[in-house]
Amino acid sequence: MATPRQGWDVVVLCLAPDEHELPQWLRTGAAWRLLLCLDEAQEHLAARALRMGPAGACLGDYVLRRKGHDHVPELLERIAALLAPAGGAVRPHEARQLAELRTALGSMSQGILQTDPEGRVTVYNQQALEFLDLPEALVASGATLAELTELQRRRGDFGELCELVDGRGRPYILRGARDPSPDLYRRRTRDGRTLEVRTRLLPGGGFVRTFSDVSEYLRVQAEQQRSEERFRSLCALSSDWYWEQDAQLRFTDIRGTAAQGDARLQDWLGRTLAELGALNLTRAAWTEHVQRIAARQPFRELELKLLDPQGQVRWIALSGEPMVEDGGRFVGYRGVGRNITDRKHAEEQIERLAFYDALTGLPNRRLLLDRLQRTCSGLERSGHHAALLFVDLDHFKELNDTRGHEHGDALLVEVAQRLRGAVRAGDTVARFGGDEFVLLVGGLDHAPDQARRDGDEVARKVMAALTRPYLLQDGQHYHSTSSVGMTLFAHPAPAAEELIRQADFAMYQAKAAGRNSVRFFDPGLLEQMRARAQLEGELRRGLVQQELLLYYQPVVDGGGAIIGAEALVRWQHPVRGVVGPGEFIELAERTGLILALGDWVLQAACTRLARWAGRPGLDALVVSVNVSARQFRQPDFAARVRQALRASGARPRQLRLELTESLLLNETEETIAKMESLRAEGVGFSLDDFGTGYSSLSYLKRLPLDQIKIDRAFVRDVLGEPNDAAIVRTILALAHSLDLQVVAEGVETTSQLEFLRQHGCRAFQGYLFGRPAPAEALEQALQPAPA
Repeated sequence: MATPRQGWDVVVLCLAPDEHELPQWLRTGAAWRLLLCLDEAQEHLAARALRMGPAGACLGDYVLRRKGHDHVPELLERIAALLAPAGGAVRPHEARQLAELRTALGSMSQGILQTDPEGRVTVYNQQALEFLDLPEALVASGATLAELTELQRRRGDFGELCELVDGRGRPYILRGARDPSPDLYRRRTRDGRTLEVRTRLLPGGGFVRTFSDVSEYLRVQAEQQRSEERFRSLCALSSDWYWEQDAQLRFTDIRGTAAQGDARLQDWLGRTLAELGALNLTRAAWTEHVQRIAARQPFRELELKLLDPQGQVRWIALSGEPMVEDGGRFVGYRGVGRNITDRKHAEEQIERLAFYDALTGLPNRRLLLDRLQRTCSGLERSGHHAALLFVDLDHFKELNDTRGHEHGDALLVEVAQRLRGAVRAGDTVARFGGDEFVLLVGGLDHAPDQARRDGDEVARKVMAALTRPYLLQDGQHYHSTSSVGMTLFAHPAPAAEELIRQADFAMYQAKAAGRNSVRFFDPGLLEQMRARAQLEGELRRGLVQQELLLYYQPVVDGGGAIIGAEALVRWQHPVRGVVGPGEFIELAERTGLILALGDWVLQAACTRLARWAGRPGLDALVVSVNVSARQFRQPDFAARVRQALRASGARPRQLRLELTESLLLNETEETIAKMESLRAEGVGFSLDDFGTGYSSLSYLKRLPLDQIKIDRAFVRDVLGEPNDAAIVRTILALAHSLDLQVVAEGVETTSQLEFLRQHGCRAFQGYLFGRPAPAEALEQALQPAPA
């Protein structure tokens, strides 16, 4: 702090609120008049300051700053008192200090007026003249405050009815400023500013009045109020609710219409997320969330499965972001929450209907295929063998025909229970259809011979369980046997469908051997295997000889207008003619030829799109291209798509890639990143055969999809199978909630079409609208009618 110059008569020392010591220059003994400006907590420093130096060296006073009070008038009053000469004459240096004081007043942002006991203005600054638009000559002439008020009233400064002055100051202004003034009021000026007027009486009569422009303060305050009102309105209208946590991650605020009156949510207050005890979070998932919080990162859609005191389960999804003060200090988290219990129940219902047999409660064919694929994926790591057993009940048809289907169904339920008891808890027992069951047994020995013995032991145990007598509903006993076919496999394993065919083939060998027996799959007995090898060679040659064709099946809207098409590959075999994909796509997948085949389909579809550009009826068509999981997982897949678009000149927004749910089994984050990179360029994505996979529901909300396609298996039996109808309705509702387009595949009858329309489906594909055909057929169908 700088030392005051010698010769000054008054020194005003304003200590900062955080200062607790006096400056050293007070000890020099110079004869100053000292005026201190202090906070209440610093009042003890005043006595210390006035005792410093030789006797009489420091004379003075002090002013206390109080929150919410304007101390400037009192400061001016005390300065004037210190400068007042004892004999009435003003010394030169005092006159100099008065001039400097006037300069200081002129530089203040507040306007200041001081009056004598008769109400005449004795002190003013330029800011007051500017605020009140008063001529300085009039004010300097000693005009009274009442005269200045009358001048402003005649000019209309206060409004016609004094409406520009608030209720505190209006009576004072209406009576011509002759009554005692209120301590505080506000008024608006004609140019739109708002002035805050404060008045402080002086001990000897008169008063000091200050004028502060608070327009910006009020504007910010109003905007904050409007922002708060908008926030409250959004909270009231939204099904989400708002929450805050403190720096210790305890919930401190939960508000919103959805949270009002919810005692279970209000119980969160004062507790951390860890104390709520989510049932679904694994140790790894919780650790990942904790690390994200420790790094002060936002999080999205954290799903929590919670159990309330009544034992009811509900699901909550939270999204949040950190709160940081201006100085960078972390003060907590805030975000939104949502009750997703209904959505979770819908997902569980779809999964139950789609993946489990309604009669026995066993996994169905779809879930079996998924688990079989997972088992195959883990064989390379484990080095173990696994076995697939195909079980068929001998003479089951006779029971149905002679005793009735209700007895047959009861027997199937009992068979399911016995099969569960014959294998380990980690093995899979599935109902394949009718009286056929499939068992997937893993963890067999590394050595093939021992694995075969282990598998045979499991098969014998299964047969023994199914040979025991059954007690039917009518009280009679029933005896049954079974035929079991088994295939052993290790890494590298054949495709899942191929393994099922092998076990099925072995089961028929067991039946051919007289039933009630076990047979292992023997590749040497299957002529089809040699035929498959021959077909593989022919397909390789066909790829080189350009024997592939693209057919197009139309996709229509509710009115039957063609809005797109799916590109479907065909093979123009030199001997067998046109071969459908069902005869070679699986082979291509298993042998790796699907990569070359997929590239050809993508390039051919893009070339066709480019040819259709600018042609009436064809220019706006969106063409869907099927992409296999193996093709999509290639590191350069996105680059190949871009190359196909650039080389052909096709517009990306007219290309839609159809993916299968098997893509979601592994590398989910990489899949999403690859989809988002292509979607950013306009390429669309559709999830094909929706409902036939296993993992898609938990990731569906995260995938950048435009469309899902209901599998034809559900559409085919939508009118006859309540389960399939329920699945279709649920899928449509789920897609609508996620803002996804839906295409129903396999529509073949008007009854199916009407059902789908009634439940909100807007796009259709199937034989009812057209079979797959060459591009020329589609072009002809869309050719404009002659004028």
